Amino acid sequence: MKKMVLCLLLVSCLVWNSSARAADEMDPKKQAELMEKIKKLEQQINELTALKLKKQSIPAKRDQCMKVVGVENYCTCVVEKLPASVDYRQFVQVLLTPAKELGYGAMSADQKMDVDLALVAWAKCVDYKGPKGAGFVDGLMNRDTLF
Repeated sequence: MKKMVLCLLLVSCLVWNSSARAADEMDPKKQAELMEKIKKLEQQINELTALKLKKQSIPAKRDQCMKVVGVENYCTCVVEKLPASVDYRQFVQVLLTPAKELGYGAMSADQKMDVDLALVAWAKCVDYKGPKGAGFVDGLMNRDTLF
């Protein structure tokens, strides 16, 4: 995986270097195509990096969950669905802290997405016995508190 990322970076740099020199000689359509290819390569590199980070974080999150909950199916489900940037301790904090106290309204879009994905992970993995009427997940997203 590491070699693939380095290879993609090298190819990207080579393409960028040679394209920068040749860009003056190309027509605008070719320049736009080249820039689009570079953007796609950068996006692929970012996705590979995020995937690597997520795979590296799963064992630690699983250990945290197993220490607290001890239910293998639940822990496996949750840690696979949590964003890479949210560990199990943060996950529990999101579940137990009212949205206002958590500062949800002042969070960046990425932070809000992490909180939302953590709630979705919980909803998909837990065997919730409470009411689950229409709008259950929407209710989670717009909650004052989960419990």
